[in-house]
Amino acid sequence: MSAVANTSDSITQSILDNLTENVLVTDDQFRILEAHGSLFKSSKLSSVSIEEIFKGGAVFLKGKIKFKDKQQIKFLHDFVLTDKTVIHTKVRVISIVSNGDTRYLFYIRNNTKSKMYRKDIMKKFLTIEKFSKSRKIRDGRLDEAIYEILELSAKATGIERVNAWVISQDHSEIRCIGNFDLRVNKFVELTNLPRITMPNYFRLFETEKIIATSDTYSDDRTKELVEFYLKPQGIQSMMDIPIRIEGDMVGVVCFEHTGSTHEWNLLEQKFGLVIAQMISLAIETHTKLTTQKDLEHAVNEQRVLLQEVHHRVKNNLAIVSSLINLQSDKAKDEYHRALFEECRNRLNSIATIHQMLYRSKSFSKINFKDYLGEIVNNLYDSYGSGEKEVIITRELQDISLDLSQAVPLSLIVNEVITNSFKHAFNNRKKGAIHIELIAGPPKKRKLTIRDDGPGFTRTSSDAISLGMDIIDGLVEQIEGKYRFENDKGSVFILEF
Repeated sequence: MSAVANTSDSITQSILDNLTENVLVTDDQFRILEAHGSLFKSSKLSSVSIEEIFKGGAVFLKGKIKFKDKQQIKFLHDFVLTDKTVIHTKVRVISIVSNGDTRYLFYIRNNTKSKMYRKDIMKKFLTIEKFSKSRKIRDGRLDEAIYEILELSAKATGIERVNAWVISQDHSEIRCIGNFDLRVNKFVELTNLPRITMPNYFRLFETEKIIATSDTYSDDRTKELVEFYLKPQGIQSMMDIPIRIEGDMVGVVCFEHTGSTHEWNLLEQKFGLVIAQMISLAIETHTKLTTQKDLEHAVNEQRVLLQEVHHRVKNNLAIVSSLINLQSDKAKDEYHRALFEECRNRLNSIATIHQMLYRSKSFSKINFKDYLGEIVNNLYDSYGSGEKEVIITRELQDISLDLSQAVPLSLIVNEVITNSFKHAFNNRKKGAIHIELIAGPPKKRKLTIRDDGPGFTRTSSDAISLGMDIIDGLVEQIEGKYRFENDKGSVFILEF
């Protein structure tokens, strides 16, 4: 019976000594009565004092333990072992009163790993926060961004080597874009690796997000890399994460532990995925900014080219206009001289558009309000500077037209106003022309030109017939409709 009792006491003591929570029992003055658990199993009870366990002893505990209506108190404390080792603990205290005596039960749990884990989480969180604020990543400065990402990643994980690789355009090799070695605290250059030597390794990334191995020499997934990469670099454990942009794999980021094996925990794997995303963002931002700069350069070149084209067209038309002037001077009668004048004005109408486009920010559209002002002034200089006083009034809205509309419309305006100058003010010293350009319903425009002459009459005159043929063709070109009306003079109405 005694042997059974002794065995039972031995088992009980063994259970108490191996509790996950260590138990300490004190009286109301915090004198230790019992101590059980792994923290105390190597110490005799008589050698453990409350001062050794809780710095400040009873004074500290009296300040901490104030139950009032609570039956349980919790707090964190750095626990001092008998060998002077300090561990972080969670302490839970329960008060028990029996027959007038008070006992305190201290449940002490080793919290060192949890504290270290939280510290590790915080370190990685702060690293990721730095990445989110990084101007180097945001500005697309790829080399600087890669250096920052790899250096901070190595320091946040404590892994000796962190490097990033990108796949060449022809997929023949992977090129190292950065390798930070924590042991020497700087970047160490690595040579490019032929992809053909490790086809199975890269094929794994089609099915796996991460290749994490604690022993690279014996793992089938990394056996292709052992002889030409892992052994020469002394890499014992490795965690590789693909870098993807829009689903396509463009590279890989590698965390490489040297000298001994290392088990990759879930936090490290999640952190590795974030780092792969940061590198992906840096590469994508750099690529987009580079493409944007190339496009801006191409657009600027195109702008200069178009500007030069419009300038040359305007100059060539000016040369043709000058040649017509020379021919006009040789005309022997007013009829032929007038024909040359009309041709010159038509050329000037087109040349004015190219001149305005040359000075404009847009080479595809023109503000027709500004253009009408120019063309009217040119026609006035040609026809209205003689003995007749012609007043031209305008009511124009800001309307932008593309070149395919502006050129035909300019010639139409030229023909109608020229016709007014030539026929509306015969035997008169004064006259008036009114021009109106308005925007109607969506995508509809209306141009009205009226004079105060005798009104419109279609005659068999060759000049008028030619002018009408020109107007017919030009209106058809811009898919418009026009009509002439008589209302205290001639009224031209064009809708397009």
